[in-house]
Amino acid sequence: MKIFLDTTDMEAVAQWLPHGIVDGVTTNPTLLRKAGVRNAREIVRELAQRVAPGDVSVQVAGETHEEMVQQALGYRTLGENIVIKVPVIRPDGRPNLDVMTTLTRQGVAVNATACLSLAQVLAAAKAGARYASLLWGRVADEGGSPEAVVADAARLLRQYGLPTQLLIGSVRAAGDITKALSAGADVVTVPPALLERWLDHHYSRMTVQQFNSDAGMKMGTK
Repeated sequence: MKIFLDTTDMEAVAQWLPHGIVDGVTTNPTLLRKAGVRNAREIVRELAQRVAPGDVSVQVAGETHEEMVQQALGYRTLGENIVIKVPVIRPDGRPNLDVMTTLTRQGVAVNATACLSLAQVLAAAKAGARYASLLWGRVADEGGSPEAVVADAARLLRQYGLPTQLLIGSVRAAGDITKALSAGADVVTVPPALLERWLDHHYSRMTVQQFNSDAGMKMGTK
């Protein structure tokens, strides 16, 4: 089981790393844009240094095979733990499996992103992706059962001995994290605020408050 942070916020990364539960970081162009990042290379380099040896995923964008491969090779120079996110298909529906295959043959780790079906996960695994990112919330938006897709994907990856790790993104509720892991996900990538909610529990707070209160009374500090 692995937990990744889905963020470009360096402060959030610094806050969570000491807890020992964060195994890597994922980013995407939307997160970078919302954070107002102008120099993606610099923040990716810093993330790679802070999170090492954990993986940091950064996404390529382009119209052609050559453009995406060149972007990927450029990002790969920023750290040995850089993983290249490649969308499983293009906006016109053409697959990017050729990009994944080219990169994996050159020793570049690939995270196949924007997977919404079992077929896409399996195809990405066949193309050599280290991770196949299945978007939990978007599967649900389409009327599907994310839990069923995750369970089927995990079972088939094991059945055929494919080493690709099933990575779940687009989790929107704290309960989704547990559901994804229970269904067989290898990795769940989580926004920092949602990770905090996942670990919180009101009755735990009350229990610890009672412990602290009792400890204070016993020690004569109250």
